[in-house]
Amino acid sequence: MIKPIGILGGAFDPIHYGHLRLALDFLQILDLAQVRFIPCKSPVLKEQSLATAGERLSMLELAISSIPQFTLDDRELKRETPSYMIDTLKSLRIEFPQTPLILLLGSDAFLTLEHWKDWRKLLDQAHIVIGLRAGTPFLLNDTLSAFIEKKQIADVEILQNTFCGSVYLQNISQLAISSSEIRSQIACGLNPKFLLPDPVYTFIQQHQLYGYPYEH
Repeated sequence: MIKPIGILGGAFDPIHYGHLRLALDFLQILDLAQVRFIPCKSPVLKEQSLATAGERLSMLELAISSIPQFTLDDRELKRETPSYMIDTLKSLRIEFPQTPLILLLGSDAFLTLEHWKDWRKLLDQAHIVIGLRAGTPFLLNDTLSAFIEKKQIADVEILQNTFCGSVYLQNISQLAISSSEIRSQIACGLNPKFLLPDPVYTFIQQHQLYGYPYEH
């Protein structure tokens, strides 16, 4: 069986160490062939991105260049329709018909799952792995609790040996960093160093993103 491909979507506005550590944890623990970072064109459930698609793409390129198994995938930026993960997974399944696909989600993203388009059909295309952070409550409503109970597996090898269909919970490193926090710090004139890669912050300064009017 071919090693699985991990899929990590998001606005990445901007990408930060929370995203990168999450991806690295999943890459190593799940023995993935790669993690594909897929920036969305227009978030459906979140506020609209402040940086342009091109700027977010450039920041992603700068952030992931040192890890060969991290891959940038811009298919959602090229799509005319809104960024629905079910459409992305279907296109990936066509491209990788004989490869296990794993949708990588933080626990906070999973809690919004029932608001996603055709969310119950996600498992027809991929597995779902949920990253749990120590000390962070994972409070499920009845719908999501039943969904996990029906599909959850305990053996990680199933992710390697089947193409799709399972939910797996995995403990990950705890880095409580958010893009909105970084944007707020920059807008207030604070230095977000150590929250995101230096090349990404340099790009933000050079392009005066997120209300960056300050000398740090």
